[in-house]
Amino acid sequence: MERTPDDTVTQSLHVCPACGSGLVQPTGWEQGEDRSHWRVWRRCPECEWVCDGVHGEREIDAFDEALDLGASELVDELRALERANMREMIDAFVAAFSRDLIGADDFA
Repeated sequence: MERTPDDTVTQSLHVCPACGSGLVQPTGWEQGEDRSHWRVWRRCPECEWVCDGVHGEREIDAFDEALDLGASELVDELRALERANMREMIDAFVAAFSRDLIGADDFA
């Protein structure tokens, strides 16, 4: 990742420079002595690219926002899967109940 004189980001930290995946995740971090920079170790789960580097607050804030957005998307997808699974279980229960395959003794 290249650093520009005004400390702007040339590529988002969540994007893998090797394969272009947007799933790069931090594996470790530590704050620099000047408290305005962080050393971050990152890994791409798709191509196994790894690196570490020192980044400014703006880069870290943007990375943190991308990670929060990704976590939110994962939670939304999990909830959608849970609803779909529950719908399938309800449909199976209703079908079994309507065919008299379930009786009161099944719940005793």
